[in-house]
Amino acid sequence: QVLAVRFGYAVAFSMAVRCLRRCCSRCWPHRGLLEEQPDTTEGKHVDWAAQGNIAEEMRKLYQSGYEFPAWSVEMLRSGELAELASRVTVYYNAGDPKEEVEAVANQREPVNIGMSRRYDQDRLMELHGYRTGAYGRSTETRLMPNIAIYCQTPIKHGDRIENVHVINVIGYAFDAKNQPDYQYFFPMEHGDTKWNELVECFRHMWRFIFVCAERKGLKRIYLADIGGGAFSAMLHGPGISYGRLKEESLGPVQAEFQSNNFVVQPLTRVPDFAFNPQHKEFLAESLLVNAWDPWSMVGNGNGYDNSLDGFFGRCTAMAVLCWPAANPLAKYEQVEM
Repeated sequence: QVLAVRFGYAVAFSMAVRCLRRCCSRCWPHRGLLEEQPDTTEGKHVDWAAQGNIAEEMRKLYQSGYEFPAWSVEMLRSGELAELASRVTVYYNAGDPKEEVEAVANQREPVNIGMSRRYDQDRLMELHGYRTGAYGRSTETRLMPNIAIYCQTPIKHGDRIENVHVINVIGYAFDAKNQPDYQYFFPMEHGDTKWNELVECFRHMWRFIFVCAERKGLKRIYLADIGGGAFSAMLHGPGISYGRLKEESLGPVQAEFQSNNFVVQPLTRVPDFAFNPQHKEFLAESLLVNAWDPWSMVGNGNGYDNSLDGFFGRCTAMAVLCWPAANPLAKYEQVEM
């Protein structure tokens, strides 16, 4: 009987914690209560020294100069990132197969810039059983899932450090004809079936951002042109442009979340943004958006990559936090589309 009573208390406490988490993830006045309690992910014990070794072995695969920061590996190995690791969230479309989502999140390439792979593929095969990323399972008739990964990460600028909320969102890649996205969507022109599907895919992509801000209780969103820049280099045809794609896809999503009263602004230079006195007082309630890649680790080419992803990668710990092989505390959350 005593055991039964204790079990009943344990169940009640667990339910109360879950309710508190649901409330705090949406309710700004109470969000601090959630942040003060590290998420132990159902008490899972993690050997952070071993996870640091996994991250270090991955880092060694990069061609020199492209690797993520050494200090991020040391912070992971020492356990300093444990609390932040427990907050990492992988968002995916509720209609996508979970096993494919996990494959896309885990089977990442160190570097893939315009389909140029700048890492040791043989050693990656030895360590993790694959040579190229899971996105390569896409075909001309079906794409692998599009995901987004949220984390709270240290960001460094010289000897200064802050913590920022970032969501890494994967744009559709039209920078090379051998990209799966190009092969799937083209030929295409404005208003045809493929264009309409691409617009819908971009709506899902933008929706990850607003759902994340809502669930994490964040008030401000600093957007990047996801899928623009280099990724849109070959996105042309009759009536087609990135500007038109963004207009037709982002507007409806913003309208859907209008009642949240999010402040939505363009993201400026990283890492300077996080250390600008004008932004500092709002940093704790701000979600920064990174334009990620369908293939690579977060940060992609880091110091030798002058994309937004590269600038984020070289000054944060996102490569190790957002790779489930190095961070087993990462959670998966469905998003209804």
